Amino acid sequence: MAEVELDLLENAFDSLNEALAKYQEGKDGDEKAYKFCVQHLSHFLELILKYYVTQCHPLLIYKNPFAKIINEESQTIGLFEAINFLKNGGHDISDKFEKDIKWLKKLRNNIEHHKFSMDVDEVEETIGRLMSAVNEFDESHENIDLSSNISTEQYDLFHELANTYEGRLKKAEENVNEALRGLDPKEDNMSVYHCYECDHDTMIPDEDSSTGYRCTFCDNEESDDIEAECAICGDSCPIWQMSCWEDDEFICPYCSHDPEYRKDD
Repeated sequence: MAEVELDLLENAFDSLNEALAKYQEGKDGDEKAYKFCVQHLSHFLELILKYYVTQCHPLLIYKNPFAKIINEESQTIGLFEAINFLKNGGHDISDKFEKDIKWLKKLRNNIEHHKFSMDVDEVEETIGRLMSAVNEFDESHENIDLSSNISTEQYDLFHELANTYEGRLKKAEENVNEALRGLDPKEDNMSVYHCYECDHDTMIPDEDSSTGYRCTFCDNEESDDIEAECAICGDSCPIWQMSCWEDDEFICPYCSHDPEYRKDD
């Protein structure tokens, strides 16, 4: 009987290649295939981060590297333990990268252990970010030649995902810079807000938006950081600091007698 044996790195890239194959099936119309893409991609991320840990020392992949006996049944560290180890060891793992991994891991857990729902556009967007982040992480640490480990069938798709995301982000940032060019943000009442949908500082004024702002990357129009005018005193402050009054009007924390802002309560 034939026997299949994969080392840690081979196992990781086997899952990545399967994830990319399922991603392509999803793009081709079989949206349920994204479920398997999420599962395979989550497995790849866990294994590849464990691999980076082993580059510091092979035994550090185990929960108890000081055990008297270590064998194939010894328990290994988890995904977030690997992340913490790498961060504590000076490896740069961005908050955005970690946030996307947590989002994907949560979705995978729901898929495997309970009912689930997924927004296909959000899945595609997150997978693109993760491919870009993995590629950037590896290039900065020069551990693996990712391209040499990706199957010929999935090679173009991997780079398309990584490069398309970076290209879109660059274009969005250029649009922000173009909107700011020649303006004084204070005098011209031009503010750039953080978009919590895509996690970029790409929300600029847009007269066609219902909120007056739109993200140049993902077209989101909502942000609690957008300032609103107080219905009582007329001053402006971020929506998250304000209270909603009658007819969807806002009142600032001073006029609402917030004790953090007024000491007369």
